[in-house]
Amino acid sequence: MKTVGQILRSARETKYFSVEQIAALTKIDAKYITAIESDDYSRLPSETFAKGFIRNLSLRLDKNPDEMVAVFRRDFRHPQTEKPKTTRRLKPFSFLNPQFYLVALASIVFLVYLAFQFRAILTPPRLEVSRPTSGMVLTSPFEIEGVTAPDSTIEINQEVRSKPDQSGHFLTRYTLPVGNILLSVKAINRFGRASQVKIPITIISQ
Repeated sequence: MKTVGQILRSARETKYFSVEQIAALTKIDAKYITAIESDDYSRLPSETFAKGFIRNLSLRLDKNPDEMVAVFRRDFRHPQTEKPKTTRRLKPFSFLNPQFYLVALASIVFLVYLAFQFRAILTPPRLEVSRPTSGMVLTSPFEIEGVTAPDSTIEINQEVRSKPDQSGHFLTRYTLPVGNILLSVKAINRFGRASQVKIPITIISQ
């Protein structure tokens, strides 16, 4: 069932009148005409004014003013109730849902990260000394070179410390007195876990 606004708008468009043109002919403000055509009665001054506007528009658009006012009364006093909005149901969780795989992937990454952290806590760092080798005869100072974990600190004979580069490589010069020496090289990670290598060498001069 059409509303009075729909009927008057259809009649205006049939006669090829714009809202501004019909407003000029009827002396009704264009905003009130738009409100009537939109059935937005809250924008009209009052019910009495609305009836007067509708009668004037009906006469200009060759519509029966009494019928249009009757339709207006029906719509104004008994507006059509809006259909209840349907609530969107959440889809049940499913293994086929992409979110499941994202959550699973994030959980796996987190567990792998924890595993590496526990491994670093429980496992001493890697330590390989390439120079000097066991039994070498050297002059002092000499170079100590090797590979360890990047986050480790190198301790030589419990007194000299150095840090490896990002790949874990370390190189440091060290001085010892002449004689047969048991060189101690230790790598200590940030959790205090340590690996140690002891190398017998001979220093013949300084």
